[in-house]
Amino acid sequence: MSETAIEALDVARAAYEKATEALRMAEAAARSSGVEVAPTVVDELTVKRINVVEDDGTLRVVLGNSTMGRTAPMRGRLVQHPGRNETAGLLFVNDEGTECGALTFAGFRSDSGKEQIGFLTFDDYEQNEGFRFGMHQEGSVVQRWLEFADLPDWSLVDMIEEMEGLDDEAAQEVQERHLAGHSGLGASRMRLARESDGSVRLVLRDARGQDRLRFVVPADGEPRVEILDVDGVPRSLLPD
Repeated sequence: MSETAIEALDVARAAYEKATEALRMAEAAARSSGVEVAPTVVDELTVKRINVVEDDGTLRVVLGNSTMGRTAPMRGRLVQHPGRNETAGLLFVNDEGTECGALTFAGFRSDSGKEQIGFLTFDDYEQNEGFRFGMHQEGSVVQRWLEFADLPDWSLVDMIEEMEGLDDEAAQEVQERHLAGHSGLGASRMRLARESDGSVRLVLRDARGQDRLRFVVPADGEPRVEILDVDGVPRSLLPD
């Protein structure tokens, strides 16, 4: 884009902002005078992305198509997110401009079969998903689950900011240093799921993420209860 076009765009944006503010002030004055101002009703909107922001411009909610997954809000700016699948939906952002949860969906049919996914997630502060509710279908194999985890209190944002601009080897060293100096990426504590093998399970885990108690109904319908020791070895089984 040429400098002339950029300048014209900046002028147009400034004019739009002033016009919008003038309209807001006029409507506020009318309401204070007792005049009822009807909201503008639009029958249909076609958009790729909607950003909901605070009065100061801080991003709070994103409603977007599958390109939404390419970036993640972090402390008021958008950062490339190479590890995320391209899913459409809602992205929630905390008061400081950092992602804190999402509701996303995707589905398609390819030469290898059909696939469908959906997730509702809640993040700990500047951390990963502490609570997940989701499903994943790949062909005839389906998983559906409710899961929560204990997460460390160090900041993923700090780590990602430190990795920016580094080559792969240097970035890997930063990541390993963060993981080594803290309690890893967290531990799943409870999972209630319809697993890919057709079983339904409730698994309770200790702070290390080790299975300690399992309630299992396999696909054949014969239920069992497993109590495990600290090393994950079953010490009690019902039925025996």
